[in-house]
Amino acid sequence: MNVNEATRTCPRRRQLVSVIMPVYNAAATLGQQLNALKAQVFDGHWEIVAVDNHSTDDSAAVIRQYQQQMPHLRLVQAEEQQTAAYARNVGARVAKGDVFLFCDADDVVAPGWLAALAQALEQHDFVASTMEVEALNEGKARRSNYGNWAMRKNLLFLPFAAGALMALSREAFERVGGFNEETPIGEDVEISWRLQLQGYPLHPVPDAVIHYRYRETLQAIWKQNVCYGEAHAYLYKQFASCGMPGSSVRGMYSSYRRLITGLPHVLWGDETQKAEVLRMAALCYGRLRGSLRYRTLYL
Repeated sequence: MNVNEATRTCPRRRQLVSVIMPVYNAAATLGQQLNALKAQVFDGHWEIVAVDNHSTDDSAAVIRQYQQQMPHLRLVQAEEQQTAAYARNVGARVAKGDVFLFCDADDVVAPGWLAALAQALEQHDFVASTMEVEALNEGKARRSNYGNWAMRKNLLFLPFAAGALMALSREAFERVGGFNEETPIGEDVEISWRLQLQGYPLHPVPDAVIHYRYRETLQAIWKQNVCYGEAHAYLYKQFASCGMPGSSVRGMYSSYRRLITGLPHVLWGDETQKAEVLRMAALCYGRLRGSLRYRTLYL
């Protein structure tokens, strides 16, 4: 299937902007994100839809406390499932805006984030913020090569906007049916690719910055990257017919070679080196598990 770029002949009118934030057990970080949202400078109309997705901590109480200072902050309950895709869809269904800006409860939006995305969405239907990883991760095992995922192909196919970085028009969101709630993980990649295949090209917005928070423990890093590996196999099964290439023998050899040569770092490396080896091992294992689960071959 070819990607047909939809072109816009004139800018949109100024829109009502809906910021949609799924929340799950985020009481420890939620205040920092809400303070950052409260500090946004924007001369248009906007709302924040916080979607509590079965939190068992004080997340809802934190949101209610901030509602006293932020009358445009709404609290919605998402109770049928416990997934990010479902929570974001619930938020979109109740949102009043013409455009949707998605963010996560454990990250922090930088000054100017809202205005930059709103301005970009006057010209484009599908845009992505830029990830910054230094501010919230001092002393943690870091990865240095994030950049802007919207500017390069993912899995040698199409770029994508991570769920915490994504913004799009209601028209585009509804045309593709929102997030696929059957997607086990990688729902942000899946909707990004469907949007592009339906004619909505992805545009990066360098001035819209999100301070991203890494996972805190090696166990959490392992779990996250196993899920990523499974998602790669799932995405290949879904999009191979659209042109997504399979994993190559050369690529597999390179991955396993880097994993084997990196194993000594598990014993003698620093935390960043240990985390990197763990990520590679988890990704390889996740791809194997995903290949078995989805009855495809993506290693």
